[in-house]
Amino acid sequence: MKIGIQTWGSEGDVRPLLALAAGLRQAGHDVTLAITHLENRDFGPLAEAYGVPTRSVGHLDPAVLEAAGRKLITVTNPLKQVRIIADELFDPLAGEMLDAAQALCRENDLVIGHFLLHPLQAAAEQAGVPHAAVFLAPLLPSRQVPVPGLPDVGFLNVLAWRIGGAVIDRMFLPSVAAVRARLGLAPPGSVLRDVYQSRGLNLVGVSEALFPRPSDWPANVQLCGAFTLPGRGAPRELPGDLRRFLDAGPPPVYLTFGSMFAADPDAAATAALLTDAAGRANCRAIVQCGAREAAAMGTGDDLFVIGGLADHDLIFPRCAAVVHHGGSGTTQAASLAGRPSIVVPHATDQAFWAALLHRRGIAPRPLDRRRVTARSLAGAIGSVLASRSMQERARVIGGAMRREDGVKRAVELIDMRYDRSRA
Repeated sequence: MKIGIQTWGSEGDVRPLLALAAGLRQAGHDVTLAITHLENRDFGPLAEAYGVPTRSVGHLDPAVLEAAGRKLITVTNPLKQVRIIADELFDPLAGEMLDAAQALCRENDLVIGHFLLHPLQAAAEQAGVPHAAVFLAPLLPSRQVPVPGLPDVGFLNVLAWRIGGAVIDRMFLPSVAAVRARLGLAPPGSVLRDVYQSRGLNLVGVSEALFPRPSDWPANVQLCGAFTLPGRGAPRELPGDLRRFLDAGPPPVYLTFGSMFAADPDAAATAALLTDAAGRANCRAIVQCGAREAAAMGTGDDLFVIGGLADHDLIFPRCAAVVHHGGSGTTQAASLAGRPSIVVPHATDQAFWAALLHRRGIAPRPLDRRRVTARSLAGAIGSVLASRSMQERARVIGGAMRREDGVKRAVELIDMRYDRSRA
């Protein structure tokens, strides 16, 4: 089949869709990946290693991202955070994403998109092309899944999702309807049901070892496992200086707020917070931050600073624990490596992941980003390093996750539903 895939967001929104594209390419499909990355990163060279052609769609001014980040830090309501993201980071690019979506629909037999990409869903509906959605967090209506930002109220979760759906319609229906109007389509009945969810197939790129599939999800919602990039032909290695640091002593703690650094209004203070916490915890540490902050920081026998991206799948297995923001990609990478987490959620679904890891016994209680101090973070690091039960639990869950293959399962589901030649 010819398949077009489209995604939007940060690193954790792009890499899983690239992994799916690579898996479909290896299965013999002709795949094109359209990417809107909030930091304007060019994923072409990485995708080329998997034989996947890419298209960069839209360009976001870094100052806009930083301004949105400043607002996100001050707001605690998840729906209001999503509203900020939509208004400032998604809607300004919606026109370009719609143009790219229409091109994908003209060229392909099937389109697959990040669930937030309503322009792709609308373009597919107008063109009569099958459409599948990808969720990177298991936040779909269920009596077993609480609405983000609300406590788990058991069977009343269903009612909470209905109320939440009405709130989402009020907040997002106008912008969704405006995109659909460009294509001559009527407004949807429900954003949550008719736009974000595909009527065809919904693939959830989450490990069952972390989150068992709710029994009341419909058959077209399938939990696959984490979407991770398959091994490339040429072996990857860590940089020599980082390898030497790891070899020189006991496993360090890895500290990162991932893509949140790009939107941090005071990234230098945040980098200092992580470094100070590691010093107070008296542990060897790797701190990942922005390139500008890393250049201003010194390294030592017990501290290594990374400015920019790092291969989590190579580094995390060599660490003792991971401090992170609770992004879906970092969360699953740390868990896959069999390492416990210390989570400091910033926005949207990160609080969900933080609470989930705590319930699974592989993280302490989440720390509030707006109140966290070097002292409180150091205390959490110390408690994790001293907890044999948490370390063993993380090791067991990591082993279970490594027996899964989320991309392979997703490809099988796509073939079964859409590829008649393989049915």
